[in-house]
Amino acid sequence: MHVPGDTAEPSLSIKTLENEIETNISLLRTKSSSLTTRLPPRPGYGTQGKEVILWTNYFELVSYGNQVLHRYSIVILPDHSGRRPAGKKARRLVELLLEEHLSQYATRIATDFKSNLVSSTELDITEDSYDVVYRVEGEDDAPANARHYHIRLLRTGSLTVSELLDDLTSTNATGLFGSREEIIQALNMVVGNHPKAASHIASIGSNRHYGLTAAASDRKTLGAGLAAIRGFFISVRAATGRLLLNIQVKNGAFYGDGPLERLMAAYLESNGHNLVKLANFIKKLSINVTHIVRRNSAGRQIPRFKVITGVATKNDGFALSHPPIVGGYGAGPKDVRFWLESTSESSSAATARPGTGTKYKKKAPKLSPVAPPNGRYISVYDFFSSGVESLPIMGPYANDR
Repeated sequence: MHVPGDTAEPSLSIKTLENEIETNISLLRTKSSSLTTRLPPRPGYGTQGKEVILWTNYFELVSYGNQVLHRYSIVILPDHSGRRPAGKKARRLVELLLEEHLSQYATRIATDFKSNLVSSTELDITEDSYDVVYRVEGEDDAPANARHYHIRLLRTGSLTVSELLDDLTSTNATGLFGSREEIIQALNMVVGNHPKAASHIASIGSNRHYGLTAAASDRKTLGAGLAAIRGFFISVRAATGRLLLNIQVKNGAFYGDGPLERLMAAYLESNGHNLVKLANFIKKLSINVTHIVRRNSAGRQIPRFKVITGVATKNDGFALSHPPIVGGYGAGPKDVRFWLESTSESSSAATARPGTGTKYKKKAPKLSPVAPPNGRYISVYDFFSSGVESLPIMGPYANDR
């Protein structure tokens, strides 16, 4: 970080190397005919004019010895339904793979938590796939009906960082090193592994990272349910004679944290009572549902994340024997009623509660919502006694898909 009064000077060894490369380029230029040198040769170091010292957000990345990085490809096989996990589920499966099968290499592995892994030591991997039982973060043990996934690790080669450094310190201006991009990609994985693995940091893409518990000085409320958070961008760059780590400040817009009803109320206050805009605003938003709280052996709450697909509509659950009765697009909890079996309270809640495992039946003729003797319709408000009376609720059957 540059502080006024700093007197740091450019590296003398790098300046000497640049001068040697410049000399070789000049010799190369004199040997080439005027017909073949239509463009100025690169690199060029600006040796004429007045010397100016520039401060940049770069830090030297030091590699010790002949460090070898072993590369592996992560392949998550499709489940029994033929679907291949992606996104957050794939990330969680990679976490479980490292935790359950590769824990002995924990301090030597870096990954993008998607499809690639590098290690400073060669891994003793199985030729077959690893069996990983899915469980959410915070669970002590996987449920009895948890899905099993098979993951393969495929060795894709080794990279020697010192070979890239030798190329960067070479005075041969015409030399080309074929593995440059692969080594830089692996190093980006290494420097980005910690923020990606930290639960209190949100990573966007492969290089941008934002603290979820950012201090007030790094966070600003934007209104309409949004907040700006100051984060950082990191990237490894190849430069003359060395590797540099570029670090930049990045600001990103995020949904405000807190209860969902507060988020929706803030958006509606700024955008008028436009339910169509609200539905687009919260679509695909990840939420932690809290009407059922589970805790692990340490007493910590186990999060239950769901993804919003939209607000309630009159077409929700149209193929069910007892479709929900929705008062209108974006109806609130008092205006949405669903079918509640009258067997026992616990079993009814488990089978009829919105978004918690309702199974789709074969499409049947649409029936009139008249309650037969073994059940009744009940509003979401009455069922949960939530007190959130006017805000729209999520589609009770659409969200189960």
